[in-house]
Amino acid sequence: MEKLPLSDTKFRREVSLVHLTLQFLSRESSVLRLPVVNLNLFQALLYKLLPPERAAFLHDEGYRVDGRPMKLFAMSWPLSATRPRTSRETIEYDLPIRLVVSTPIVNTLDGFVSGAFGSEELHIGNTSVICESIEAVPLTVTSEEVRVRTLSPITCYSQMQRGDGRKYTVYFHPSSPDFSESVHNNLVRKFRALHPEQESQIPEGKVEIRPWGKVWERVAKFDEKSNFPIKGWEGDFLLKGPIPLLQVGLDCGLGAKNSGGWGCVIAHKADVVDA
Repeated sequence: MEKLPLSDTKFRREVSLVHLTLQFLSRESSVLRLPVVNLNLFQALLYKLLPPERAAFLHDEGYRVDGRPMKLFAMSWPLSATRPRTSRETIEYDLPIRLVVSTPIVNTLDGFVSGAFGSEELHIGNTSVICESIEAVPLTVTSEEVRVRTLSPITCYSQMQRGDGRKYTVYFHPSSPDFSESVHNNLVRKFRALHPEQESQIPEGKVEIRPWGKVWERVAKFDEKSNFPIKGWEGDFLLKGPIPLLQVGLDCGLGAKNSGGWGCVIAHKADVVDA
């Protein structure tokens, strides 16, 4: 395969720098009532939008780098005009709700759009919904500094092992150098997955991330079967580093578990160009 310089327009030939906002409502109710643990339900909705072969590829195989699968899309937490109402076991959202998805993979992007427009009926949990509208916003990073706001918390962690062989997870705080290091290494892997022909041309320089104001810890389980919750951080962050890697972060998400509702971010408008 021909190796293309980063400045070559063909470098972006198979990717599209787009954030999708999908808006859902229901003909049955003005309220969406779900279990408190519900990220798996929103991921299932997205997979349902995709053609079966693409959904199976992403779920079962993904884009592998060093033997590790990557989905290369990020999902926000559900967004509503009003604050959700929570009880011990359930959470209620006023409809419509919005879900933001970012991905640079054209086949995945087209699958989300076609599925959203082509499906007469979808389900989030037990509630039947339809996609009322789709907004596509193409964003191009033009600076080596970008301010972002989380649409789902950023999670960075490392698997450790106790003396008796049992494994445990250490989650990094945004003030820790390990948080920045984890974000950088993850972006390099995503870059390699997106551009395998550019293996020898990984952008030089490190990505650094730090809070831009106050950030909050958020804790959530992916599904009811999960034994342990996931920890992440939401708020505004400042990213510094090579433009191609910052673009990957905007397109694929920051940190880990992006397709499961972690690390989806949107850039401040002053720091990007609507391409």
